[in-house]
Amino acid sequence: MSTFRLRLSRLLLVTAASALMAGQASAASTKIVYGNVTEMTLSQVPMVAAKRLGYFAEEGLDVELMGFKGTGTLMPQMLAKRVDIGYPNPDTLILSRAPGKEKLPIKYFYNATRSSGWEFAVLDDSPLKSLKDLNGKTVGVGAMTFGNVPITKAAFKDLGVNATMVPVGVGSAAFLALTSKRIDVLNLFDAQHATLEAEGTKIRRLPQLPRYEALFSNGFVAHEDMIRDKPEVLAGFGRAIAKATVFCEANREACVKLFWKEYPNTKPSGDEAKVLADGVKIFSARFDKMLSFPTGKPRQWGSFDQKVWLDFAEALHEGGQLEPKTVDVENCYTNALVPKFSDFDAAKIVAQAKAFKD
Repeated sequence: MSTFRLRLSRLLLVTAASALMAGQASAASTKIVYGNVTEMTLSQVPMVAAKRLGYFAEEGLDVELMGFKGTGTLMPQMLAKRVDIGYPNPDTLILSRAPGKEKLPIKYFYNATRSSGWEFAVLDDSPLKSLKDLNGKTVGVGAMTFGNVPITKAAFKDLGVNATMVPVGVGSAAFLALTSKRIDVLNLFDAQHATLEAEGTKIRRLPQLPRYEALFSNGFVAHEDMIRDKPEVLAGFGRAIAKATVFCEANREACVKLFWKEYPNTKPSGDEAKVLADGVKIFSARFDKMLSFPTGKPRQWGSFDQKVWLDFAEALHEGGQLEPKTVDVENCYTNALVPKFSDFDAAKIVAQAKAFKD
């Protein structure tokens, strides 16, 4: 055989072997279906960043991102194991632990939004100044299945407020309901209200009761079977999210751009500089709550504080949503994987973020 043919033969063998190895690597990756409680919005920037920056792939994960209409529609999919990891509010899980209720075999494994992401927004010229003023008023919520509804009911009961809650969706439909004064107040999450402001509508946020404002919001949950059988998959997922959170803190603009690359139809038109500045503002409305760690202490990504769970249960009880006053909140979450979430070089991620070119 000639030297040329010998080299060509070797090259073809190497190419075929490389292709085979790539195919095996792809086949070896674990497919994960992630369910958000709304359509994917800028509040989900770290999730998209983890995907586009390759952090999920580094953990051997192939993550599909899906949106649902509230916790009430997400949970059945998780119970059927069609969705592997979800991002709901905790109240539904706590309520399922009450005596006589069917215990949902779902558990939190990562605390993502570490303080409340829910707000009450009114038009800037509204006469309403506090939650007590909502007596007899109409409150717009995304859907009656949204995870904030039980806590909102609890807050109203706490204050003796009798208000009517109506579903208005999210985005433009919800914004129109407020601006047309079909509703008196909009009870959605932070990023939605920041979006409304970015579109030019002046709004005010009514002060929350301190006990409810301090409650954590969404976190990552999985079926108890998955936590038992595939802890390394969940550890890798959480570590990828922690990396993305560090990256986005160091370069928020880059992360917003990454989101728009994944979901180009969500990027508004207009002046690029203003669009980006507004995008960062909307993203930061939720993202800052992901960084609500105790001051002066090392960050423990994904960690839960048992006291906050007890406070959550007590708030639901006093609001008339939960009976009795205490339930087994320890059964709602696990901190077992927390040490693995922080098992990466944060300084390296920061350097990557600062040097990142889109």
